[in-house]
Order: sequence, then structure tokens, then C-alpha cells
Amino acid sequence: MKTATKTPRKLSGAKKTREHILNVSAKLFSKRGYNGTPLRDIAAALNMKAGSLYYHFDSKEQLILEILTIGTENIYESVVGRVKDLPEKSSSRSILLAAAKGHLEALLEKGDYTSTGIRNYGQLPKPIQSKVLLVRDKYEDLWRGWLSEAKEKGEIRPDVDLKVLRLTILGALNRTLEWYRKGDLSVEQIAEMQLAFFWDGVAKAVKKTPKKPG
Repeated sequence: MKTATKTPRKLSGAKKTREHILNVSAKLFSKRGYNGTPLRDIAAALNMKAGSLYYHFDSKEQLILEILTIGTENIYESVVGRVKDLPEKSSSRSILLAAAKGHLEALLEKGDYTSTGIRNYGQLPKPIQSKVLLVRDKYEDLWRGWLSEAKEKGEIRPDVDLKVLRLTILGALNRTLEWYRKGDLSVEQIAEMQLAFFWDGVAKAVKKTPKKPG
């Protein structure tokens, strides 16, 4: 009986500690970057000995990989949730707008996990980058599908390169992280503006002067 009652407490405590390590690490990685955040700094922020971290994570690489996986899953779930809430047979523009809102919501309003992925990818060791790409591809497949469907329905011009369009849209959404200030514009407003730039363009429409008869 003693063993049965103690084991769940130990597991629960270990899980809570692991989650705390992830939260603190995500915050530090987001602010300082992967290269600028040694494990000893994470341990100090946790009031923990550096060696104690290895009880929960085998390495710094494993730690950030889990953070990046959680961050990408947060974006995925946020985007899918927004799109699922749309009425059936919504236009491609409506779908992409909902996806953009979900992406920004996860990026700007749901903590440091998502921003860690955007700010740290280039600093990661190549093996970790490869693993992150596998997770990221699952998310980008959503956008590939929506853009391909829009093109098939004639809602996107035939000459548009969908890969360039997808990377440009996601790049603009991710870049928002660097200039967004809470209280200026809402996530919804920013998403609507950014998608409109791509979908509707920014050039002023030029009125054609009708030719005079004769």
C-alpha cells in the first residue's frame, strides 16, 4: 500500500518539475537565443543544480526540440481550430484569413514556445533542424493544401508560384513577432491587413479613360 500511494506523487512531482523546466527554458531561449542560453543559466533561473536537469532531459538539444515541437503543435491546433469554426463551403480567402488569425494568435498570445521556434531555428545543430523540419512540414502541409485548392478553384492566378506565396505569407506572419506591441492592433486586425496585402494587393486601382467614339 505504501508503494502504491507514493509512486503517483513522485510521478506527478516529476511531471510538474519537467513542465516548469520547459516553461523557464522556453522563455530564456525566446529572449536570448539557443546559443546564448547555456544549461547553467537555465538551472540558475530554476534554482536548481545544472546536473539535476539531466534527470529530466538528456541534453540541451532534447530540451529545445521538445519546446519547438510543443510550439509548432500550438500553432497547428490554433490554426485548425479557427478554420474548423468556419461555415461549410467558405471561400479560400476566408480559410486563409482564419488560418492567419490562428497563426498569429498562437505566435503572439500563447507564450514563448511558438516564438522560440521562429527565433532559434538558424542557431540549432543540423540534426535538430532536420527533426524540427519534420514537425513543421506537417503544419505547412495545411497551407499547401489550402493554396492548391484555391488555385484549382481559380481564386489564385495560374502564374502564381504557390511555394513562394506560402513561404512569403508565413514569413510575414512570423516577422510580426519582431514588431508587434500589445495594445496597438489586435491579432485579427493584423491578420486581415497582411492577408489583404497578398490577396488584394496594395496598388491603387487605375481608372481607364473610355475611348471617345470616332
